[in-house]
Amino acid sequence: MKKLLLITLSILLLGCSTESEKFKIIGTTDLDDGKKIFRVVADQNNQPIVLDTMIVSKGKFEFQGTAIEPDINFLYMEGVQGNVGFIIEPGTIKAKLFKNDLASSEFKGSPSNDSYILYKNETKSMINSLNEISTEYERAIALGDDLLANDLAQQHNDVRKKVKEYEIEFIQTHKNSFFSALFLEKYLSAKDLDIEMAKVYYNNLDDKIRNTQTGNNIYNLMNVSKKIIEVGELAPRFEGPDPSGNILKMNDLLGKVTIIDFWASWCRPCRVENPNFVRIYNKFHDKGLNIIGVSLDRDKNNWIRAISDDGLVWSQVSNLKFWNDPIAKLYNVSFIPQTFILDEDGKILSTNLRGSFLERKIEEILGNQ
Repeated sequence: MKKLLLITLSILLLGCSTESEKFKIIGTTDLDDGKKIFRVVADQNNQPIVLDTMIVSKGKFEFQGTAIEPDINFLYMEGVQGNVGFIIEPGTIKAKLFKNDLASSEFKGSPSNDSYILYKNETKSMINSLNEISTEYERAIALGDDLLANDLAQQHNDVRKKVKEYEIEFIQTHKNSFFSALFLEKYLSAKDLDIEMAKVYYNNLDDKIRNTQTGNNIYNLMNVSKKIIEVGELAPRFEGPDPSGNILKMNDLLGKVTIIDFWASWCRPCRVENPNFVRIYNKFHDKGLNIIGVSLDRDKNNWIRAISDDGLVWSQVSNLKFWNDPIAKLYNVSFIPQTFILDEDGKILSTNLRGSFLERKIEEILGNQ
C-alpha cells in the first residue's frame, strides 16, 4: 500500500512539473494567410535548428510545447529576411509580428519578455546614439580623419559605459528575468566585471534562472580557473591553415612587433576596424611591424571574400570552427575584435588596443627600437 502511494505521488508530482513547464505563444501578424512561421533555436555553432512550424490563419498563429528552462528562441517568417528573438519560458506569451518592421515586433506576458520591453524602452536613446556614432566613426575612418575618429571612439565608449551601468542595475532589479543572466554572462565573458560582484549578482538571481545552461556558464566563468594571458608573458605558440590550406606557424611570422588580430567576416566591429589595420600596416610594416589575422569564421568563402574586400595583405589563419577555434581557446578569446601586441621574441606587450590608440602604441614601441 505504501509503495502504491509513493508511485501515485510520484506520478502526481511529475504531472505538476510537466504542467508548470508548458508554454503557449499566441500571436498575431500581418504575414499573409497560408504562410509559415518557424520557431528556431541556434546550435553551438550558431546554426539554426527548426523546432516547430505553424501556418498563419486569419492573421493568427499559435505554438505550444514545454520549456524545461528559459532559453533564446527565434521566429522566422516565410519570405521575410531576418528574424525576431525572444525568450521561451513557461506561461502564455503574446506575440505581435510585423513582416516589414521586425524591430517593432513584440513579445509579452512572461517575466523575461516583459522585462525586455522595459529594457528596450529605457535604452532606446542610448542604442540609437551608439548606432549613429558607429556610422560617423566608419565615415571618419574612410576619410582618414584620425582626430574625429578618436573623438567618436571616446564618445562611443562613454555611451557604452552608460549602457553597462543600466544593465548592471537591470541584473540587480530583475532577478527572475533570463536577460539578467544573459547580461551577466556577457560581462563575465568579456572580463569586464569584478568576479566578487558577479557572485553577488549571480546569487541574487532566482533559482530557475541560475539552473539554466546560461546560469551554469556563469558559474563556470566565475569559478573555473583559466590561464589568463597577461602582459609580460610569452604568447602561446600556435599554427593554423591559411586560405590556401598551407600551415602557418606563429614563430615564423614574428616581426620586430607583431599584432595578433582575432576577427571574423561576420563581425561588424571587426570589419569597421580593418581599415585602421590596413593603414597601420602600411605605415609601419617597413619598420618591422607584422600582423597575423586569426579568423573565427566557419565559411571559407566568406572568410576569403572579406580578406579580399578589406585589403588584408598580411598572414591569415583559420580553422573555420567559429567559437570552437583552438587558437581562440588557447588565448581565452571570448569576444572579438581582440588584439595582442607582441615583441620580436613573442612576449606580450599590450592587449585590446584599437584605432588611434593602437597606432600610437605601435609608434611608441618601434620608436624605442
